[in-house]
Amino acid sequence: MNKVLIVIMTLLISCKSPSQDKKTADQNNQEILQQALKVKDEEEFLKNFPKDFHAFKNTFGWNDSKNAPALLYKDSDKYIQYWFSLLNQPEFKKYEPGITSIAENGIWEADGVNYFQDQSLQYIKKNNKYDLINSLSNEKAQKVLGFLFDGPVFNDDPEFINHLNPEKQNIVKNIAGKNISSEKVRSSFQTYENNDRYSVISFDVNKDGVVDKIVSSKPYQGNDLFLFYGNKNGNYNLALETTNFSEDGGNIVKNIIPNNEGKGFTVATYFPDRGYYETEMSVVPESNSWFLKKITYKTMSGVSENAVKYVCEVNQNIDITKSGWTAKIKQIPNENDRDKKCRTEKQDLAQQKYLIQDPDGYTNLRMDKNTSSKILQKINSGENLTVLQASGDWYFVKTNAGKKGYVHKSRLKKE
Repeated sequence: MNKVLIVIMTLLISCKSPSQDKKTADQNNQEILQQALKVKDEEEFLKNFPKDFHAFKNTFGWNDSKNAPALLYKDSDKYIQYWFSLLNQPEFKKYEPGITSIAENGIWEADGVNYFQDQSLQYIKKNNKYDLINSLSNEKAQKVLGFLFDGPVFNDDPEFINHLNPEKQNIVKNIAGKNISSEKVRSSFQTYENNDRYSVISFDVNKDGVVDKIVSSKPYQGNDLFLFYGNKNGNYNLALETTNFSEDGGNIVKNIIPNNEGKGFTVATYFPDRGYYETEMSVVPESNSWFLKKITYKTMSGVSENAVKYVCEVNQNIDITKSGWTAKIKQIPNENDRDKKCRTEKQDLAQQKYLIQDPDGYTNLRMDKNTSSKILQKINSGENLTVLQASGDWYFVKTNAGKKGYVHKSRLKKE
Protein backbone atom coordinates (compact mmCIF):
# COMPACT_ATOMS: atom_id res chain seq x y z
CA MET A 1 0.00 0.00 0.00
CA ASN A 2 2.83 2.39 0.90
CA LYS A 3 4.56 1.66 -2.41
CA VAL A 4 1.34 2.36 -4.33
CA LEU A 5 0.94 5.69 -2.51
CA ILE A 6 4.42 6.83 -3.53
CA VAL A 7 3.91 5.71 -7.14
CA ILE A 8 0.63 7.66 -7.34
CA MET A 9 2.31 10.70 -5.79
CA THR A 10 5.15 10.44 -8.31
CA LEU A 11 2.68 10.32 -11.21
CA LEU A 12 0.72 13.30 -9.92
CA ILE A 13 3.87 15.39 -9.58
CA SER A 14 5.11 14.38 -13.03
CA CYS A 15 1.80 15.50 -14.60
CA LYS A 16 2.11 19.06 -13.33
CA SER A 17 3.00 21.71 -15.84
CA PRO A 18 5.53 24.50 -15.20
CA SER A 19 2.60 26.83 -14.52
CA GLN A 20 1.43 24.68 -11.64
CA ASP A 21 3.42 26.25 -8.82
CA LYS A 22 6.54 26.16 -11.05
CA LYS A 23 8.10 23.40 -8.97
CA THR A 24 11.60 22.36 -9.92
CA ALA A 25 12.75 18.79 -10.31
CA ASP A 26 14.61 19.12 -7.00
CA GLN A 27 11.39 20.11 -5.22
CA ASN A 28 9.54 17.17 -6.74
CA ASN A 29 12.21 14.80 -5.49
CA GLN A 30 12.04 16.41 -2.05
CA GLU A 31 8.32 15.68 -1.73
CA ILE A 32 8.82 12.08 -2.81
CA LEU A 33 11.77 11.84 -0.41
CA GLN A 34 9.59 13.06 2.46
CA GLN A 35 6.93 10.46 1.76
CA ALA A 36 9.49 7.70 1.27
CA LEU A 37 11.02 8.41 4.67
CA LYS A 38 7.60 8.55 6.29
CA VAL A 39 6.62 5.09 5.04
CA LYS A 40 10.20 3.73 5.07
CA ASP A 41 10.26 2.91 1.36
CA GLU A 42 14.00 2.30 1.15
CA GLU A 43 14.37 1.95 -2.63
CA GLU A 44 12.32 5.05 -3.37
CA PHE A 45 14.21 7.02 -0.72
CA LEU A 46 17.58 6.08 -2.23
CA LYS A 47 16.42 6.83 -5.79
CA ASN A 48 15.29 10.34 -4.82
CA PHE A 49 18.13 11.28 -2.48
CA PRO A 50 20.24 14.11 -4.00
CA LYS A 51 22.83 12.92 -6.50
CA ASP A 52 25.17 15.94 -6.47
CA PHE A 53 26.09 18.85 -4.23
CA HIS A 54 23.82 21.33 -6.00
CA ALA A 55 20.75 19.15 -5.41
CA PHE A 56 21.93 18.35 -1.88
CA LYS A 57 22.23 22.03 -0.95
CA ASN A 58 18.85 22.82 -2.52
CA THR A 59 17.30 20.06 -0.41
CA PHE A 60 19.07 20.33 2.95
CA GLY A 61 21.09 23.57 2.91
CA TRP A 62 20.59 27.31 3.10
CA ASN A 63 19.30 29.23 0.07
CA ASP A 64 21.79 32.10 -0.12
CA SER A 65 19.89 34.09 -2.74
CA LYS A 66 16.64 33.99 -0.76
CA ASN A 67 18.38 33.99 2.64
CA ALA A 68 16.03 31.19 3.67
CA PRO A 69 16.29 27.48 4.52
CA ALA A 70 15.62 24.72 1.98
CA LEU A 71 12.52 22.56 2.41
CA LEU A 72 14.22 19.86 4.51
CA TYR A 73 16.76 22.12 6.23
CA LYS A 74 15.53 21.61 9.80
CA ASP A 75 15.27 17.83 9.44
CA SER A 76 18.45 17.36 7.41
CA ASP A 77 20.22 15.24 10.06
CA LYS A 78 17.35 12.74 10.07
CA TYR A 79 17.41 12.27 6.29
CA ILE A 80 21.21 12.10 6.06
CA GLN A 81 21.45 9.64 8.94
CA TYR A 82 18.81 7.40 7.35
CA TRP A 83 20.63 7.48 3.99
CA PHE A 84 23.90 6.35 5.54
CA SER A 85 22.11 3.64 7.54
CA LEU A 86 20.76 2.22 4.27
CA LEU A 87 24.22 2.20 2.72
CA ASN A 88 25.27 -0.20 5.48
CA GLN A 89 22.84 -2.80 4.14
CA PRO A 90 24.45 -5.22 1.63
CA GLU A 91 21.71 -4.80 -0.97
CA PHE A 92 22.28 -1.02 -1.12
CA LYS A 93 26.08 -0.91 -1.44
CA LYS A 94 25.60 0.14 -5.08
CA TYR A 95 24.60 3.59 -3.79
CA GLU A 96 27.94 4.18 -2.00
CA PRO A 97 29.44 6.20 -4.89
CA GLY A 98 26.79 8.79 -4.03
CA ILE A 99 29.11 9.90 -1.22
CA THR A 100 31.76 11.13 -3.63
CA SER A 101 29.20 12.39 -6.16
CA ILE A 102 27.72 14.72 -3.55
CA ALA A 103 31.10 15.65 -2.10
CA GLU A 104 32.50 16.64 -5.51
CA ASN A 105 32.59 20.44 -5.74
CA GLY A 106 31.05 20.71 -2.28
CA ILE A 107 31.63 23.74 -0.07
CA TRP A 108 31.53 23.53 3.72
CA GLU A 109 28.61 25.25 5.46
CA ALA A 110 27.40 25.26 9.05
CA ASP A 111 24.31 23.08 8.64
CA GLY A 112 23.34 19.76 7.05
CA VAL A 113 26.32 20.14 4.72
CA ASN A 114 28.63 19.92 7.72
CA TYR A 115 26.72 16.89 9.02
CA PHE A 116 27.04 15.12 5.65
CA GLN A 117 30.79 15.81 5.66
CA ASP A 118 31.18 14.28 9.14
CA GLN A 119 29.06 11.24 8.29
CA SER A 120 30.96 10.66 5.03
CA LEU A 121 34.32 10.57 6.80
CA GLN A 122 32.97 8.27 9.52
CA TYR A 123 31.35 5.90 7.02
CA ILE A 124 34.51 5.55 4.93
CA LYS A 125 36.65 4.91 8.02
CA LYS A 126 34.24 2.54 9.77
CA ASN A 127 33.61 0.44 6.67
CA ASN A 128 37.14 0.68 5.26
CA LYS A 129 35.80 2.18 2.03
CA TYR A 130 38.90 4.17 1.11
CA ASP A 131 38.68 2.78 -2.42
CA LEU A 132 35.82 5.22 -2.97
CA ILE A 133 38.56 7.87 -2.90
CA ASN A 134 41.56 5.92 -4.20
CA SER A 135 39.69 4.80 -7.31
CA LEU A 136 38.96 8.39 -8.39
CA SER A 137 40.98 10.29 -10.94
CA ASN A 138 43.27 12.85 -9.34
CA GLU A 139 41.17 15.64 -10.80
CA LYS A 140 37.98 14.34 -9.22
CA ALA A 141 39.74 13.37 -5.99
CA GLN A 142 40.92 16.97 -5.63
CA LYS A 143 37.30 18.14 -5.67
CA VAL A 144 36.06 15.40 -3.32
CA LEU A 145 38.88 15.68 -0.77
CA GLY A 146 38.67 19.45 -1.00
CA PHE A 147 35.18 19.13 0.46
CA LEU A 148 35.82 16.30 2.94
CA PHE A 149 38.67 18.24 4.53
CA ASP A 150 37.04 21.66 4.17
CA GLY A 151 36.07 23.60 7.29
CA PRO A 152 37.07 26.39 9.66
CA VAL A 153 40.28 24.53 10.52
CA PHE A 154 41.99 21.68 8.72
CA ASN A 155 40.76 18.36 10.11
CA ASP A 156 44.02 16.48 10.53
CA ASP A 157 42.96 12.81 10.48
CA PRO A 158 46.10 10.63 10.20
CA GLU A 159 44.08 7.38 10.24
CA PHE A 160 42.06 8.46 7.20
CA ILE A 161 44.99 9.98 5.31
CA ASN A 162 47.28 6.96 5.84
CA HIS A 163 44.76 4.71 4.08
CA LEU A 164 44.88 6.80 0.91
CA ASN A 165 47.28 5.98 -1.90
CA PRO A 166 50.37 8.23 -2.30
CA GLU A 167 48.77 10.42 -5.00
CA LYS A 168 45.69 11.10 -2.88
CA GLN A 169 47.84 11.73 0.21
CA ASN A 170 49.69 14.44 -1.70
CA ILE A 171 46.36 16.06 -2.56
CA VAL A 172 45.43 16.16 1.13
CA LYS A 173 48.85 17.60 2.02
CA ASN A 174 48.30 20.42 -0.46
CA ILE A 175 44.92 21.12 1.10
CA ALA A 176 46.47 21.12 4.58
CA GLY A 177 49.14 23.56 3.47
CA LYS A 178 46.65 26.31 2.87
CA ASN A 179 46.10 28.93 5.52
CA ILE A 180 42.45 28.03 5.94
CA SER A 181 41.59 30.56 8.63
CA SER A 182 42.75 33.62 6.67
CA GLU A 183 41.76 32.55 3.15
CA LYS A 184 38.23 31.21 3.47
CA VAL A 185 35.12 33.32 3.89
CA ARG A 186 32.07 31.60 5.36
CA SER A 187 28.41 32.41 5.61
CA SER A 188 27.00 35.50 7.26
CA PHE A 189 26.50 35.74 11.01
CA GLN A 190 22.75 35.28 10.51
CA THR A 191 23.37 31.75 9.24
CA TYR A 192 24.76 30.69 12.60
CA GLU A 193 22.39 32.81 14.67
CA ASN A 194 19.41 30.85 13.37
CA ASN A 195 21.10 27.45 13.53
CA ASP A 196 20.19 24.95 16.26
CA ARG A 197 23.69 23.47 16.19
CA TYR A 198 25.35 26.65 17.43
CA SER A 199 25.40 28.86 20.52
CA VAL A 200 25.96 32.61 20.26
CA ILE A 201 27.87 34.55 22.94
CA SER A 202 27.94 38.35 22.94
CA PHE A 203 30.58 40.66 24.43
CA ASP A 204 33.21 43.19 23.31
CA VAL A 205 36.18 41.05 22.29
CA ASN A 206 38.45 43.73 20.83
CA LYS A 207 37.55 46.46 23.35
CA ASP A 208 36.36 48.99 20.77
CA GLY A 209 33.10 49.72 22.59
CA VAL A 210 30.97 47.60 20.23
CA VAL A 211 29.52 44.20 21.11
CA ASP A 212 30.93 41.30 19.07
CA LYS A 213 29.53 37.80 18.47
CA ILE A 214 31.21 34.44 19.11
CA VAL A 215 29.52 31.42 17.52
CA SER A 216 30.38 27.99 18.93
CA SER A 217 29.19 24.48 18.06
CA LYS A 218 26.90 22.99 20.67
CA PRO A 219 27.98 19.77 22.43
CA TYR A 220 28.36 16.82 20.03
CA GLN A 221 27.59 19.06 17.02
CA GLY A 222 31.16 19.75 15.99
CA ASN A 223 34.08 21.85 17.22
CA ASP A 224 33.70 25.09 15.25
CA LEU A 225 34.19 28.60 16.62
CA PHE A 226 33.59 31.79 14.64
CA LEU A 227 34.23 35.33 15.84
CA PHE A 228 32.35 38.19 14.20
CA TYR A 229 33.37 41.77 14.96
CA GLY A 230 30.43 44.12 15.32
CA ASN A 231 30.35 47.68 14.01
CA LYS A 232 28.30 50.75 14.84
CA ASN A 233 25.95 50.06 11.93
CA GLY A 234 24.80 46.82 13.52
CA ASN A 235 26.65 44.59 11.05
CA TYR A 236 29.05 41.75 11.84
CA ASN A 237 32.21 40.83 9.93
CA LEU A 238 34.01 37.52 10.24
CA ALA A 239 37.30 38.01 12.10
CA LEU A 240 38.32 34.47 13.05
CA GLU A 241 37.51 30.84 12.24
CA THR A 242 39.00 28.23 14.54
CA THR A 243 38.14 25.41 16.95
CA ASN A 244 36.21 25.65 20.22
CA PHE A 245 38.60 23.04 21.70
CA SER A 246 35.81 20.51 22.25
CA GLU A 247 37.63 17.84 20.21
CA ASP A 248 34.39 16.73 18.50
CA GLY A 249 32.68 16.01 21.80
CA GLY A 250 35.62 14.63 23.81
CA ASN A 251 35.52 17.85 25.79
CA ILE A 252 32.40 19.94 26.38
CA VAL A 253 32.43 23.73 26.18
CA LYS A 254 31.46 25.06 29.59
CA ASN A 255 31.47 28.75 28.70
CA ILE A 256 33.22 31.41 26.63
CA ILE A 257 34.04 34.62 28.48
CA PRO A 258 36.11 37.81 28.04
CA ASN A 259 39.76 37.64 29.07
CA ASN A 260 40.41 39.05 32.52
CA GLU A 261 42.86 41.55 31.10
CA GLY A 262 42.97 43.10 27.64
CA LYS A 263 41.46 41.92 24.39
CA GLY A 264 40.43 38.41 23.44
CA PHE A 265 38.41 35.61 24.99
CA THR A 266 38.72 32.45 27.07
CA VAL A 267 37.13 29.10 26.21
CA ALA A 268 36.48 26.88 29.24
CA THR A 269 35.88 23.17 28.69
CA TYR A 270 35.41 20.09 30.85
CA PHE A 271 35.88 16.40 30.14
CA PRO A 272 32.71 14.52 31.21
CA ASP A 273 34.29 11.08 31.61
CA ARG A 274 37.53 11.91 33.42
CA GLY A 275 36.39 12.96 36.88
CA TYR A 276 37.28 16.59 37.50
CA TYR A 277 39.23 17.86 34.50
CA GLU A 278 38.77 21.36 33.11
CA THR A 279 40.74 23.58 30.76
CA GLU A 280 40.70 27.31 30.05
CA MET A 281 42.17 28.49 26.73
CA SER A 282 43.09 32.17 26.47
CA VAL A 283 43.00 33.52 22.90
CA VAL A 284 44.12 37.06 22.01
CA PRO A 285 44.45 39.16 18.83
CA GLU A 286 48.06 40.12 18.21
CA SER A 287 50.11 41.41 15.23
CA ASN A 288 47.19 41.02 12.80
CA SER A 289 46.75 37.40 13.84
CA TRP A 290 45.34 35.32 16.72
CA PHE A 291 47.35 33.56 19.39
CA LEU A 292 46.59 30.91 21.96
CA LYS A 293 48.54 32.54 24.80
CA LYS A 294 48.07 30.00 27.57
CA ILE A 295 46.04 27.04 28.76
CA THR A 296 45.04 26.63 32.39
CA TYR A 297 44.51 22.98 33.29
CA LYS A 298 42.51 22.07 36.39
CA THR A 299 42.31 18.58 37.87
CA MET A 300 42.22 16.75 41.20
CA SER A 301 45.01 14.79 42.86
CA GLY A 302 42.57 11.98 43.64
CA VAL A 303 39.08 11.20 44.95
CA SER A 304 39.72 11.24 48.70
CA GLU A 305 38.42 13.94 50.99
CA ASN A 306 41.99 15.19 51.39
CA ALA A 307 42.50 15.58 47.65
CA VAL A 308 43.70 18.93 46.34
CA LYS A 309 42.94 20.69 43.09
CA TYR A 310 45.86 21.34 40.77
CA VAL A 311 45.76 24.54 38.73
CA CYS A 312 48.43 24.40 36.03
CA GLU A 313 49.02 27.46 33.83
CA VAL A 314 50.97 26.47 30.73
CA ASN A 315 52.17 29.20 28.35
CA GLN A 316 51.55 28.43 24.66
CA ASN A 317 51.98 31.52 22.43
CA ILE A 318 50.80 29.66 19.29
CA ASP A 319 49.47 31.35 16.14
CA ILE A 320 46.14 29.57 15.62
CA THR A 321 45.67 30.88 12.07
CA LYS A 322 48.49 28.63 10.82
CA SER A 323 47.99 25.03 9.75
CA GLY A 324 49.26 22.37 12.15
CA TRP A 325 49.04 24.62 15.20
CA THR A 326 47.19 22.09 17.35
CA ALA A 327 50.21 19.77 17.27
CA LYS A 328 52.22 22.46 19.10
CA ILE A 329 49.98 22.59 22.17
CA LYS A 330 51.80 21.87 25.43
CA GLN A 331 49.86 19.48 27.65
CA ILE A 332 49.31 19.41 31.42
CA PRO A 333 52.49 18.58 33.39
CA ASN A 334 52.96 14.94 34.40
CA GLU A 335 51.56 13.94 37.77
CA ASN A 336 55.04 13.72 39.30
CA ASP A 337 55.77 17.33 38.28
CA ARG A 338 52.52 18.98 39.31
CA ASP A 339 53.58 19.80 42.86
CA LYS A 340 56.42 21.89 41.40
CA LYS A 341 54.82 23.35 38.28
CA CYS A 342 51.22 23.90 39.41
CA ARG A 343 49.57 25.65 42.30
CA THR A 344 47.19 23.74 44.56
CA GLU A 345 43.83 24.67 46.03
CA LYS A 346 42.26 22.84 48.96
CA GLN A 347 38.67 21.86 48.26
CA ASP A 348 36.18 23.14 50.83
CA LEU A 349 33.93 20.10 50.75
CA ALA A 350 31.74 21.38 53.56
CA GLN A 351 30.30 24.01 51.22
CA GLN A 352 29.35 21.49 48.53
CA LYS A 353 26.12 20.28 50.12
CA TYR A 354 23.30 19.09 47.88
CA LEU A 355 19.81 17.62 48.26
CA ILE A 356 18.40 14.70 46.33
CA GLN A 357 15.47 15.80 44.20
CA ASP A 358 13.92 12.94 42.21
CA PRO A 359 10.29 12.58 40.99
CA ASP A 360 10.46 8.85 41.84
CA GLY A 361 11.08 9.69 45.50
CA TYR A 362 14.63 8.33 45.50
CA THR A 363 17.71 7.99 43.35
CA ASN A 364 20.48 5.42 43.13
CA LEU A 365 24.06 5.80 44.24
CA ARG A 366 26.10 3.91 41.63
CA MET A 367 29.57 2.49 41.52
CA ASP A 368 30.35 4.03 38.13
CA LYS A 369 29.15 6.82 35.82
CA ASN A 370 26.32 5.00 34.07
CA THR A 371 22.85 3.64 34.74
CA SER A 372 23.92 0.01 34.30
CA SER A 373 26.60 0.02 37.00
CA LYS A 374 26.12 -1.54 40.43
CA ILE A 375 23.73 0.21 42.85
CA LEU A 376 25.46 0.94 46.16
CA GLN A 377 22.58 2.67 47.97
CA LYS A 378 19.13 4.13 47.45
CA ILE A 379 19.01 7.79 48.53
CA ASN A 380 15.61 9.29 49.35
CA SER A 381 14.48 12.64 47.96
CA GLY A 382 15.19 15.45 50.44
CA GLU A 383 18.22 13.67 51.86
CA ASN A 384 21.41 15.70 51.74
CA LEU A 385 24.87 14.58 50.71
CA THR A 386 28.33 15.98 49.98
CA VAL A 387 29.65 16.38 46.46
CA LEU A 388 33.33 15.47 46.29
CA GLN A 389 33.75 16.08 42.55
CA ALA A 390 31.34 18.08 40.41
CA SER A 391 32.19 17.63 36.74
CA GLY A 392 30.40 16.18 33.75
CA ASP A 393 26.99 14.52 34.02
CA TRP A 394 27.80 12.28 37.01
CA TYR A 395 28.92 13.75 40.35
CA PHE A 396 31.08 11.82 42.78
CA VAL A 397 29.36 12.09 46.18
CA LYS A 398 29.42 10.92 49.78
CA THR A 399 26.12 10.06 51.47
CA ASN A 400 25.17 10.52 55.10
CA ALA A 401 25.72 6.77 55.49
CA GLY A 402 29.34 7.30 54.52
CA LYS A 403 29.14 5.56 51.15
CA LYS A 404 30.79 7.06 48.09
CA GLY A 405 29.68 6.73 44.49
CA TYR A 406 28.12 8.52 41.54
CA VAL A 407 24.78 10.32 41.20
CA HIS A 408 23.49 11.95 38.00
CA LYS A 409 23.57 15.74 38.34
CA SER A 410 19.93 16.04 37.24
CA ARG A 411 18.94 14.48 40.58
CA LEU A 412 20.82 17.03 42.68
CA LYS A 413 19.83 20.44 44.02
CA LYS A 414 22.04 22.80 46.00
CA GLU A 415 20.91 23.46 49.55
